Amino acid sequence: MNDWHPEGILFQHALSEARFALRSSQICGILWHQGESDSYRSLHETYYEKLTLIIETLRNELNLDEVPLIIGGLGDFLGKTGFGQHATEYLQVNEQLQHFANEQQNCFFVTAADLTANPDGIHLDAVSQRKFGYRYFEAFSKKCHVMEPIPGEEQSLKVKRDYSKTEQIYIHSMDLALGKMTYAEFEAQMAKVMQP
Repeated sequence: MNDWHPEGILFQHALSEARFALRSSQICGILWHQGESDSYRSLHETYYEKLTLIIETLRNELNLDEVPLIIGGLGDFLGKTGFGQHATEYLQVNEQLQHFANEQQNCFFVTAADLTANPDGIHLDAVSQRKFGYRYFEAFSKKCHVMEPIPGEEQSLKVKRDYSKTEQIYIHSMDLALGKMTYAEFEAQMAKVMQP
């Protein structure tokens, strides 16, 4: 959270980008999904206070009082493996996020229950990002908290399109790195991807 202090680089960059976007667009919502790095050493104890300052400053600077704020919870996969193994106080951060959403006007909490992580143990995998997006849209469109997985969110996984070359390269590279294919199979897949 300290990196998001209104005088800090992350906040100032976000503010600059938002101002630039407002030159040709309208901001219809704010999405906040942060807290993994505040899920240890009792940093959750000052989370609410810091989040209040950040959101109040953002709303005031951009005149966004009426814009809904959607807050994403932290996943149950934290505190176990990889980069997320030290985020053992994620439940306490989730409590602070829910408390904030309940206390603030036009603010809605979205659960990360049953979502899964990338192999790094801290970031959501692609399937969970789609499900989370579906939940975010539910909260945004209905102006409500989403406290459990919603019926039908599996439909967000049904994507009927071809992957771009960059996406295909990434997918095959991950499969190779995870031992799901041999190097020869990887080379064959890359030859197909690179065909005009």
